[in-house]
Amino acid sequence: MAPPIEQVTAQGYDLQFGTNFLGHYYLTTLLLPALLAGAKSSADGKARVVNTSSMAHIAGALDYNTFKDSPKRKKSSTINLYNQSKFANIVFSNELARRYGDQGIVSTALNPGNLRSDLQRHVTLPGAIAALVHKLFLHPTPLGALTQLYAGTSVEGKTFNGKYLIPWARIGSAISAANDPQQSKQLWEWAEEQVASI
Repeated sequence: MAPPIEQVTAQGYDLQFGTNFLGHYYLTTLLLPALLAGAKSSADGKARVVNTSSMAHIAGALDYNTFKDSPKRKKSSTINLYNQSKFANIVFSNELARRYGDQGIVSTALNPGNLRSDLQRHVTLPGAIAALVHKLFLHPTPLGALTQLYAGTSVEGKTFNGKYLIPWARIGSAISAANDPQQSKQLWEWAEEQVASI
C-alpha cells in the first residue's frame, strides 16, 4: 500500500495497479477454462472467484492516464493510486459476474477489514498518531481471512455473484460508481489488450 511512486512493474504499470488489479485480472482469465469446467462438474454447478478490495475503494476512480508510468501518475498521491486499484478490483469483479454468472462462475468482491499488518509499511504517520490508529482502527490480522473464507467456502457464498461483502462476512454495498456496466466493460477490454502480448 502506497509504495514509493518510483516503483512500477516490469511492464511499466503503476506497482499497485499492476499488482492489485492487472495481475489478478490476468490470473483469473488464465484460469477461466478451469473455472468453467469446475462449475460444470461441481455438484452445485458453481465455481467461485473472490476479489479482495478495500474500503478505500470509496475514494477511488479510474484514471487511465495513471495506470502506466507517466507524468500524471507521478503527480498522483500513492494513496490515491491504491484507492484506484481497489476500486478496479470491484469494477472487474462485477464485469466477471456479468460475463460468466450464467455459466456458473460466482464472482464476489469484498473488503477484508482494516488490519494490523505490514501493508501500511509505506504510510508514514507520526509515532503517537500511528500508535493510536493502530490501536483504535486496526484489527488482528487473522480476522482478514474471515470474509474471504465466507465468500469462498460457505453454502451461502454460491449466491453471492456480483455482491460486495464487508467485515465480518456480511453483504454490503460498494459505491455506485463501481457498478457502472459501461465502465466495467471498458476496464475489462483495456486489461484484455494489456495482457494480450504476455
